[in-house]
Amino acid sequence: MGRRGTLAVALLLVGCLKPIDVDVPADAGELVIEAYYNDADSAIARISRTVPYFAEATPQPIPDALVVLEEIETGQSDTLRWRDSLYVRTAGRVRPITGHTYRLRVYVGQERIEASSRLPEKVPIDTLIWLERPPEGPLPAGPRVISIGQDPPNQQNAYRIRVWRNDTLQNRLFEWIYSDDRYIDGRLVFLELPFRVQAGDTLTVEQMCIPVEVVRFYDQLVRNAFGGSGGFSPPPDNAYSNFTGGRRRVWGYFFAYASDKKGIRIP
Repeated sequence: MGRRGTLAVALLLVGCLKPIDVDVPADAGELVIEAYYNDADSAIARISRTVPYFAEATPQPIPDALVVLEEIETGQSDTLRWRDSLYVRTAGRVRPITGHTYRLRVYVGQERIEASSRLPEKVPIDTLIWLERPPEGPLPAGPRVISIGQDPPNQQNAYRIRVWRNDTLQNRLFEWIYSDDRYIDGRLVFLELPFRVQAGDTLTVEQMCIPVEVVRFYDQLVRNAFGGSGGFSPPPDNAYSNFTGGRRRVWGYFFAYASDKKGIRIP
């Protein structure tokens, strides 16, 4: 019995180590669109196409698309103009109004796709303060900036925080700060920013109020970029997109957001 059990375990281990071949999809040419409209009356769209998984080339921007921003409630529309590597709105009839819904239509060759997003209410940063803090993780002892703000009660809100230190953006992909308000609804929020600062630095903090569904999109981007906990984690999945109407899959997202900015200088 003991020998048979040992043999079974050995066969099981050998079976676990058997190499397998995995076919990596070589899909290419699918549209990738990153676009937003904000309460500062600014609209930007970046449009490119996917390339094969093992290709050495990087995705190139598409310069010959037609990109139209529409305000659903008023019927007004503006065309975004190509500038350098993206499409921008320089002026027009569309206006940023809280609660209004905005639609982005994109025409590339025979492809016609669109996405819509509602402009959320702005939630301001009340104040920024700094405190001397002990060392924590990779951060040495020193000043830390804390953002203080009030989350509106009985609303579904979501936030993304961007931070500039002396005009240099600090949020790399693994340092994105975003969340919905399921655990902070109606509460006064103290957010210690996980970035190193020192005397003489100026820190600028932007609090973006984003649609709640964008949090899911960000979750998928981060999970796909960094994976999970080994073999027991779910496999990477396609990042959710709100673009519809295309015959092929479309990557990316269009959303409207409101934001508030404040700055602080460390003496």
